[in-house]
Amino acid sequence: MANNCILDNGYALGCASIGGIEKVWIGTYDADAVYALDALEIITGATTTATVYSFEQNMETAGLVQNGQYSLENGTVFYESILSIKMIELTAELRNTALALGKAPIMAVVKSNAGHYYFLGLESAGRASTGTASVGVAMGDMNGASLEFTFKSQNGAYLLDPAVLGTDITIG
Repeated sequence: MANNCILDNGYALGCASIGGIEKVWIGTYDADAVYALDALEIITGATTTATVYSFEQNMETAGLVQNGQYSLENGTVFYESILSIKMIELTAELRNTALALGKAPIMAVVKSNAGHYYFLGLESAGRASTGTASVGVAMGDMNGASLEFTFKSQNGAYLLDPAVLGTDITIG
């Protein structure tokens, strides 16, 4: 990973894009994993024994937000990425999955509706930071669980070459 503090390019206004998440894969964090990055710091390969599992999401229910944390006083910069997911119908299986997600150090791959793949957990594990399980009150209320995972790292979320998912990173 480049440790470059020199600004050497600008930003050109591109075409319109689309927000939101299409799909999420989550797995147990692998501290021994090694990732290959190209010149743009896109993950192009991985050596890991970890497996990720699909967590399907309904339209407009999952999100990924990355906040820069900049301290002039301390001279530090890091990024906090927050992944939020919803899982519908609070069954025994979902309850147990939510309990495991709440305890495990995780990594995640996110496919945006714009078709980009993001990888969370290259520099450090993510952890559950909030969670709610509920059957609701009214018939129109959600019956299920909502979870948020927080990742803190020096460089934030990385883009991932989609060819890495399912080959170098196993899908269970």
